[in-house]
This record gives sequence, C-alpha cells and structure tokens, in this order.
Amino acid sequence: MNIKEIARTANVSISTVSLVLNNKPGVKSETRERVVHLLHQNGYELKAPAARQGVIGNLLFVRYRGSGRLMEVKDDFFIQILDGVENQARRMSFNLSIANAGRDNLAEVLAGAENTAAGVILFATEFEPEGAALLESCPVPLVVLDEDFPNEPINTIGVDNMGAIFTGVSYLHALGHTDIGYLHSTEHTGAIPERERGYRAAMAQLGLPVAEEHIFMLDLFMSKVYQQMNEILERKPSLPTALIADNDILAVGAMRALQDHGYRIPSDLSILGFDDSYVCSVANPALSTLRSPKAAIGQQAVKRIKDMIDDPGGSAMKSRLCARLMKRGTTAPPPDRANKA
Repeated sequence: MNIKEIARTANVSISTVSLVLNNKPGVKSETRERVVHLLHQNGYELKAPAARQGVIGNLLFVRYRGSGRLMEVKDDFFIQILDGVENQARRMSFNLSIANAGRDNLAEVLAGAENTAAGVILFATEFEPEGAALLESCPVPLVVLDEDFPNEPINTIGVDNMGAIFTGVSYLHALGHTDIGYLHSTEHTGAIPERERGYRAAMAQLGLPVAEEHIFMLDLFMSKVYQQMNEILERKPSLPTALIADNDILAVGAMRALQDHGYRIPSDLSILGFDDSYVCSVANPALSTLRSPKAAIGQQAVKRIKDMIDDPGGSAMKSRLCARLMKRGTTAPPPDRANKA
C-alpha cells in the first residue's frame, strides 16, 4: 500500500501518516501504534527521532502582513506577545523560530511547517477573514492570535474587545459622563470592528445616546491623527465631555491636537485609550487606558499548542482574555460635576 492507502485504511489523514513516518509529535499514542503497524507491514522504515536534549518540538511563530498599516502601529503589541511566546516556549521546552508571511506565501509557509514544526502560532492582526479555509488546512496544530473567525473551527486567542470597551464606557459613565464620544480608526481589520460594536453596545446598555457627530474617524498614524483632529477642531464642532479610542495612538494624537486648541485634559475633556502601549507613558498627562494582556496571550498560545499536540482530536477553542482598566491622568469627572465637587 502507498501512503494514501495506508491513511485510508487507518482512518487518518495523509498528514498524520507523515507525522508518524517522520517520528514527529502531534499524534495520539494509539493512533501512532496503528499507523506504525501498517507502515511496517508495507515495508516503510520510520525515521529515527533526532536527539533533542529535552526539547519536545519546534514552534513556528508567523507574523502575517496584509496591508502593513495596522502592523506599523502595533509593533509594541506584537513584541510583547512575542515575549510571552518566547518565555512560555522556553518553559515548556520548545524551540522557537519566527517567519514573516503575506498573501503571496502564507500557504507555502503553512505547508512547509509539516516537516519543520510541531505547531504554528499565527499573529493575524491584518489577516483577511475570507482566507480562513487556508488556515483550516494547516497540517500541524495552529493557533491564531488577534483575530477571531467566529464561524470557523479555528483555535484563536485574543482580547475580549467588547468586554473591555464596556469596562471603559462604564468607567467614564461612573465618573459622571453621559456624552461619551468615540475616536474610531478608519481601518477595518483586526480588533477595530469589534471595538466599534462594543462601543455601541455599551452605550445602549447604559442607556446613553450615541451622537454620530461625536464619532471622529481618524487614521492610524500619530502624525495623521494629529493633523486630522486639528482640521476637525478648526471647524469648531460640538465636543463630548469624554472620548474613548480604538487604540492609544488615536487617543494621544487627538489629545495633542485638543491641547493645542486650548483644551485642558482632563479638566475640559477626558480621554481613554486602548492597549497600554509605549505612548501612554510619554503622553502628558499620562494616558488612562485599557491594558491588553499581551504577554499572557502569547503564553496561552504556546500552552494551547501543547494541548493540541497531546490531544490532536480535541475540539477547537476560542479564548478571550480580559483587559485591565489603567486609571491615569487623562480621565476625571466632567466639568460641571468637577466644579460642584
């Protein structure tokens, strides 16, 4: 029998037969024994396992680039996730390699992982959801970060964006704000659409009206955010008493423009960011924000890969980690309440 016939007889995939033939992890012991028996019966010799010195396998961390726009402003987010992956991989005795991929070569990178890696972690902030079928065909355990794929059985780990936004809007409301605007990115991939849904849902749940004129559409890059917010303020629009942003870049860029137009933060207007990136510490005042559990996301990804290796027939899981509210210098009660206090 050839490999395809052996796979059919053993009721497993061709990739599973390949894993057994090459002495790679990711196959249950009883399945491995059944496939080994068939391979030996048909004259195949199994590849001898390599000396690992305690290493249980190789992990491939793939950084996916689509438009490149979100990736440019999320370097800090990516690096902290990668730190979590590296630390957990070391603790669990995995070797780690890193690759970049895009639309033109992701299929090749994933297919090649069959011969080089026990599992793949894909940083998918810019991944287009319509490409989900490609991920489902990955020949080794795969965990996707920062993208959810709610309709596909793909293992994912990310931030609970809607829950975090609700926490942020609720905090501003508890301070006394009822007119809460939104600094909204013009990008439509990654977590941005979910954060918008979270904002609208939180406002509705708290009984607060959404003023569409207080939703400000802004670019991703600090210099453009600053320029665009300046142009908005030149038109002397009405402003809310508080703003929540899709990310810290939007929050800090808008804050600088507001300050240059004479607004005092937070005395005149409160601002709340999202992610807790490096710009929070250089902002003046320091930016209140929702801290994404970046290192923990990376750590959980490695643990999930190990679980999938140990139980390759298990169900796909979608995990969400909660953000943490960081109260700093850009949030306070609205002017009317502050004056009465």
